[in-house]
Amino acid sequence: AAQLGGWVGLEEQARAVDDELNAVTAAKKWLNEHAAAFRNLRLKPIAAQARDIWHQLRQESNVDLVEISLEGTSTRRKVVLEGAVDGKPTKALSVMSQGELHALALALFLPRATSAKSPFRFVVLDDPIQAMDPSKIDGFVQVLCEIAKTHQVIVFSHDDRLASVIRDTGVDARLIEVVREKGSRVTVRDNVNPALRQLGDIFALIKDANMPEDIKGRAAPALFRMALESAAKQTFYAKQALAGRSLAESEDKWLSAKKTSSRLALAIHGHSRADLTPWLRGERQRALRICNAGAHGDAKLVSIHDARDLEKTVLEVLALR
Repeated sequence: AAQLGGWVGLEEQARAVDDELNAVTAAKKWLNEHAAAFRNLRLKPIAAQARDIWHQLRQESNVDLVEISLEGTSTRRKVVLEGAVDGKPTKALSVMSQGELHALALALFLPRATSAKSPFRFVVLDDPIQAMDPSKIDGFVQVLCEIAKTHQVIVFSHDDRLASVIRDTGVDARLIEVVREKGSRVTVRDNVNPALRQLGDIFALIKDANMPEDIKGRAAPALFRMALESAAKQTFYAKQALAGRSLAESEDKWLSAKKTSSRLALAIHGHSRADLTPWLRGERQRALRICNAGAHGDAKLVSIHDARDLEKTVLEVLALR
């Protein structure tokens, strides 16, 4: 009887809050029915940013990202990506290549990583350009430039194409090499500009007392040409990027210029047929003459003075960026 009397008291208390329970139950039901809409409202700014990033990354891809939404409840929730191919609606993932899927993953990740609510003011990416074609790498670098205005950006990659695009587009970034040496010793050093690295090879070749002079004479002109064209390419691509030209357009112009002088004209004047005569003075003309000798298969003895002429010319071309 005592237990029954105790239960009656509890029942009376429970019935007293029946209205509150019914209100909470109704509120929970309403919330469950509208949860997807609330989640999508929260997702909306992130989805918009992801579409903007995808637009920059996709470059020449004909797959457009139309809508990003969340569906389902409990453990059956999922992200739905609506896309379009040449303007026709389709499920985005089913028509994407491996490179496009990788670019899409970055487009979805970066807005969350750089959210204003995140306590971290840096972004670290490991080999993000895997399976990307050159045009997407160009777009990816532009995306990182925007993020770098508000965050520190650190990218690890063994693919030199990323460093090449950074140099070619004149992006303000520090390039560092991590080198594993003998005995598993790891060293970190600044990444050397390819044109300057080739200059170092030329000086080493000329100073090598064990190398026969005739071999030096045959090898040096080709190295001269590689160093000068590397500097010209970086300058030309950087100017093109600053002018808003696409990477594909820059590549077409560069590949159509077959001679070293034509490529220098592109870097200096923006046109492969431009007159270089006013620019070709002193050491510049001497350096180009050695480049042309190598192109014609002529062996030419080169001296340390010739290498210094080339060094000065290369630095002047790089300074034009």
